[in-house]
Amino acid sequence: MPKTKSGEGVLALDIGTSSVRAVVYDTRGQMLAPTLCDLPYKVRTTDPGEVSSDPDDLLRLIASSIDAALKAARKEKVDIIAAAAACYWHSLMGVDRSGRPTTELLTWADTRGAPQTRNLRTQFDERAYHNRTGCFFHASFWPAKLRWLRETRRPAVARTVRWISLAEHLYQRLLGEYRVSLSIASGTGLFDIHHCQWDAEALEIAGIGTDYLAPLADRDQPITTLRPSFVKRWPQLRDVPWFLPLGDGALANVGAGCVDPRWLCATIGTSSALRVILDQNDLTIPWGAFVYRLDRERYVLGGALSEGGNVVRWLTAGLGQQHYKALERAAAAVPPDSHGLTVLPFWAGERSPNWRGDARAVIAGLSLGSQPAHMLRASMEAITYQLVAVASAIDHAVPRPRAVIATGGQLIHSAAWRQMLADALNLPVTTSPEREASSRGAALLALEALGRLPRLWSSSPARGRSHQPRASVHAIYERARRRQQDLYDLLFPPRGGPEHGTPIAAAESDSRKKDLRSPAARH
Repeated sequence: MPKTKSGEGVLALDIGTSSVRAVVYDTRGQMLAPTLCDLPYKVRTTDPGEVSSDPDDLLRLIASSIDAALKAARKEKVDIIAAAAACYWHSLMGVDRSGRPTTELLTWADTRGAPQTRNLRTQFDERAYHNRTGCFFHASFWPAKLRWLRETRRPAVARTVRWISLAEHLYQRLLGEYRVSLSIASGTGLFDIHHCQWDAEALEIAGIGTDYLAPLADRDQPITTLRPSFVKRWPQLRDVPWFLPLGDGALANVGAGCVDPRWLCATIGTSSALRVILDQNDLTIPWGAFVYRLDRERYVLGGALSEGGNVVRWLTAGLGQQHYKALERAAAAVPPDSHGLTVLPFWAGERSPNWRGDARAVIAGLSLGSQPAHMLRASMEAITYQLVAVASAIDHAVPRPRAVIATGGQLIHSAAWRQMLADALNLPVTTSPEREASSRGAALLALEALGRLPRLWSSSPARGRSHQPRASVHAIYERARRRQQDLYDLLFPPRGGPEHGTPIAAAESDSRKKDLRSPAARH
C-alpha cells in the first residue's frame, strides 16, 4: 500500500560552499521532494588562495530558499514542527558590536593563511595540538586564519568583538542569539575534542580569548525566539524550535544511515571525504585523520580532500572541454592506470592525510599521445588514492568496515568512480538512495531530539546500486598508489617542514550561478 502523507515536517537547511538548499522532511525522515529549493552561488576567488563570500548576501540567499520551501510546504499541507541546519565546517568571519561583519566570510577552502602555518609548526607541538583538538596546523582551521587576518587586516581585527562561523551568523540574524554547536565548534581548531570545551592552549596559539567566541551548546538545545520580522515573513515558523547547525559532513553520515563504524561514508561532491561516527567515551586520534564532534556523545573520525568535482570542472569547462558527459564516458572506458600519468591532485592545496597547504597539483608523464580522457581518468584515480590513505588512517582506530556507502553528487552520478573506489579500497561500495544526505541528517536529529525517532542510532543504511572490488584491479591501483607516493616524496619536503606559499584555490562553483562574490575587507 502507498504510504500516507504526513501532516507534519521539519524544515532542513543545507549550507554548502557552492549552493544553499532548503527542504522539508516528513516525520519518518522522508524528503517531500516538491519542497526542495537549491540555489547555487559563486564564491570569490579573485586573490591567490581566496575562497570567500559576502555573509549578508549569503544570508539573503538562504532566506530566499526558505521562502520557496515553505511555500511548497503550504501547498503540500504540511505543518512545520522544527527547523534544523547542516553547515560546512571551518568558516570564519568577524563581527563588530552591532553584529555587522568586519571581514568577508572565509571558507574552508580559503588558503591565504597557509604561510602562517610555518610559524605554527616551528613554535608549537603539532602532534600535541592534534591530540587535543583533532585538527592540524593548516589554513582550513582558525589559528592560521586568525593569524593571517591579524597580519593583513589590522583595522578590521581592531573593530571585531566576536569571531564566528556562518552558522552563528545565520542564527543570530534569524533568532537574535549567538550560540555555537559542539559540532561546528569542533571544526575550528580551537576546541578540546575530548572534554567538549574551548581549548586554552589553542586559544593562546590563535591569540584570542573565550570572550571572542560564541557560547557552546549541544544539538538538543534549540532556540525558539525567531525575530519578529521573520515571524511576519514566515508565520508557519512562529514558536518553532530551531536546532543548532551541525557539521555537514557528520550529518551526511547520519542522513545516509552510517551511524556506526560498520559503515564508512564516502562523499565526493565539490570536495571529497571519508568518515565514520563513533559512539565511545574517548578516542586515541590517529595521525593524518581529523576528529570532530557530532555531539557530546559521538565523534566523527575521517579525512577530507579539497578536491573532487571541482577538479572535474577544471578539467572540462576550465580547459574548454564542453561535452562533459562524453568526456566522462571516454574516461570510464580507459583501463585502470593505463594512461601513463601520475597525478598529485592538489588543485586547492592538500588536506588529508598530510595537511600541506603549500602542495600544488602535478600531472606527470604527459606525452603527445595523452588525451583529455586520460587526464580525467588519472585525476579521478589520484583523488581515490588519497581517500585510500584516509581509510588507512581510520583503520588505526576502528575495525575494518563492512562496506562503503557512497554519497555526494559526483560519486552518485559516476558508476566509474564508484567502481574505482571499490577497487582501490578493496571494499564493496554501495550508493545511498538518499538524495540529500546532509539535510536529511539534520532533519533526523531534530526528530530524534523531539522523541519522534527513538531507534535512530540502531538503524542501518538503505542501499542502492552496489560495486564489488576486483582483486586484479586492486593490485594495479596499489602499484599506482606507490608511484604517486614516490612522486609526492620527491617534490615535497618531509612532513613538518615549512610551507612555502599560498596555493591558488580552485573555483568552487560554475559561472551559471548567482554571483555572491563580494569585495574583500571593505571596512
